[in-house]
Amino acid sequence: MKLQRIMVATKPWERGLPIAANHARQLAQSADAEIEIVGSVYDAAVSAGRDRGDAAAHRTLDRTVAAARAALERLAVSMRDCRAQVTTRIVWGVPPYEAILAAAEDWRADLLVVGTHERGTAHTRLTDTDWQLMRRARCPLLLVKGAAFSGYRTILAAVDPLQHSDEPHGLDEAVLAASRCVADVCGSTVRELEPVEGSAAKAIIDAAADRCADLVVVGASKRRGSAAAVIGNTAEVVAGELPCDLLIVPTPAEQPFAPGVRSQVG
Repeated sequence: MKLQRIMVATKPWERGLPIAANHARQLAQSADAEIEIVGSVYDAAVSAGRDRGDAAAHRTLDRTVAAARAALERLAVSMRDCRAQVTTRIVWGVPPYEAILAAAEDWRADLLVVGTHERGTAHTRLTDTDWQLMRRARCPLLLVKGAAFSGYRTILAAVDPLQHSDEPHGLDEAVLAASRCVADVCGSTVRELEPVEGSAAKAIIDAAADRCADLVVVGASKRRGSAAAVIGNTAEVVAGELPCDLLIVPTPAEQPFAPGVRSQVG
């Protein structure tokens, strides 16, 4: 894993900077990386009119994208004031996760960051956008649970969080590499959790609490065919139950971007 391009995903219903923005800014500044904030907009009637060749629909689409881009630019000012290298991108498309994933592949992001949290509880409320990003992102995905951030002091690398016999080649190495990459940036300590008997998800959650982990790193292998939406019960359970941030790392074979993937952006 490398940290040269960090993409922050915003959701259509969010107002103001996404809660993951501070994490992305501090990580990017420590790693001398670029940040891109991506948002999505869509209107079914406008899209249908554009497809029919309606000139007015084309103008409306352009205005909508421009207005959304201007709003993101206003949000980016505070990050630039802190000397972060920030660009913005608006993608026209639905559902939002499709637009975000297309933007991440188009920009060849090294890390996709998204905020998700449930106030006043240790549990995390994951939206469909969160689930789909977890299941389909081809670069490491950082799930941020809260806006406050002062670095990751302790990082727990969950080696082989899925069933040991089914471990894809290189997944453990990818988890450790990602853990060390973030640790190098934050000046933190990496601790490893080896496979245990019983529930891997429970072992990870318990170990994170026992070791006061600020970040847990797990591996996840996307399946093909009819099971393509499944990343594995362990990663999904851990994502919902952990009070700290979670970094989900795909297998090395899944991380290279497919050629020819493009999106309409503004």
